[in-house]
Amino acid sequence: MDGPPRNETAPDTPMSEAANSTRALVGISSAKNNTQDVYARGLNRYRTDSAIKRILRLDAKRIAPDRFPWSTHRTVACTWAKVDLNVRVSKVREANSHHYRGLATCGSVWVCPHCSSKIQERRRHEVEQAIRWQQNQGAQPCMVSYTFPHRADQPLSLLLKLQQQAIKSMRESRAYKTTMERIGNQGRIRALEVTHGDNGWHPHTHELLFVKTDYTEAQLRHELALLWMKACERVGLYQPRAHDHKAFYTYGVDVSGGNLGAASYLVKLDDQSKWNVSHELTKSSSKQGRRSGKHPFQLVESNPEKFLEYVHAMKGERQIVWSRGLKKQVGIDEKTDEEVAADETGHLEIEFALPSHSWRLVLANDARWEILDAANRGGEPQVMDYLRRLGYVEESPGFEEHDQGAIRPGISPRGPSGIENPVSRGVVGMEGGRS
Repeated sequence: MDGPPRNETAPDTPMSEAANSTRALVGISSAKNNTQDVYARGLNRYRTDSAIKRILRLDAKRIAPDRFPWSTHRTVACTWAKVDLNVRVSKVREANSHHYRGLATCGSVWVCPHCSSKIQERRRHEVEQAIRWQQNQGAQPCMVSYTFPHRADQPLSLLLKLQQQAIKSMRESRAYKTTMERIGNQGRIRALEVTHGDNGWHPHTHELLFVKTDYTEAQLRHELALLWMKACERVGLYQPRAHDHKAFYTYGVDVSGGNLGAASYLVKLDDQSKWNVSHELTKSSSKQGRRSGKHPFQLVESNPEKFLEYVHAMKGERQIVWSRGLKKQVGIDEKTDEEVAADETGHLEIEFALPSHSWRLVLANDARWEILDAANRGGEPQVMDYLRRLGYVEESPGFEEHDQGAIRPGISPRGPSGIENPVSRGVVGMEGGRS
């Protein structure tokens, strides 16, 4: 098969190889959830988050120099700014490590390593619930992935706009509706994923259809590939004179049957042997881009300008979209990403408050993950020992709450990540309310 034109790529192979598609957040891989893996994932997540905050603070200063950074980018305040009097370190029965309570959340599934993990886990359970419900109704899941050619000089915002137009054009066609009727489609759940590689941004979608009639994957793929090609041609994503027809037909659409048995099997985030259709649909932030593609979190250190382009382009985009009425049929309560991220429900096993004036010491030393790691290893005594090593001094009886967090002698108002402690700038009010 002839290759694509120079500086352009044929549609990347869609994500049909469910068993092969996983690495933990931004490149940490493992086969089991042992202590070392928990440490590596946690450290990587918090270091990535610190780097993201540094980029967003600079961008916020450029956009609105007279406003606080978190008013431009909420992620700046996420897992950083206090919304309660005390920061609490907690562990719930459902989790294998400690986490914070009493801190702001941003609810960004695209930009925040912390919120995206929590949101996607919730969405995974919702998708599994839908698969089980549809199975009881006599339907079977079918995964369809759509991609298209893209070039390095094309802005992500433009590609997203054209992609949405192509999807709308295809779905509104009589031929597409006829195909959906023929396979007895009962609804769909669509996921959007974005990676970046040598040929630029690569937005692509994965749709989980619920069908009630027999069909062959080859025939359905053939029909959808032709429909998708026509839709992309209408909006300019496919140009017959410039693009390889055979490559687009071969790689533009992928169809694979979902594994019904895997739907009710709760899997670990990074366990490749148990990766199933619901993870394929929801865990985009935990997968490295295929071929030369990278997840945007992998651009934070290597290409911050591209990461910022992604941040602005993805504002307002939804990662998971259900067809109208499907959630209600399945019996799932509607919750926004922001509500999911802020949810602190769970069977609480352990909880203790950090000393009132210690949090800004943690921020100044960029030690948010180290505190949680200490809790994982030895609970509150280990945390207190770590705080004392940072320079924490026990409060005197006359200590007043409004003095909380004063930077101790020898402690820089900037941690190793270079992120300025907001309280050291006199912005005490930041810790009192959600951005």
